[in-house]
Amino acid sequence: MNDTTIEHTEDFPHVGFRARRWLRFERDLAEWLATPEGRFTQWCARQLVAAPPTAPLDSADAPR
Repeated sequence: MNDTTIEHTEDFPHVGFRARRWLRFERDLAEWLATPEGRFTQWCARQLVAAPPTAPLDSADAPR
């Protein structure tokens, strides 16, 4: 069989500009998610991906 795994050709840097930018993004995101607006946005996102309460377990809308 063919190998269909996806390999990352580039490791994420642990030091340098890109690493600092990513860490700053994660820090700012965590701070924003702690605000009322961020918590509300998290709640809305969870509602969008949650299965409807009336969906049968074998429906296409059921979580996997």
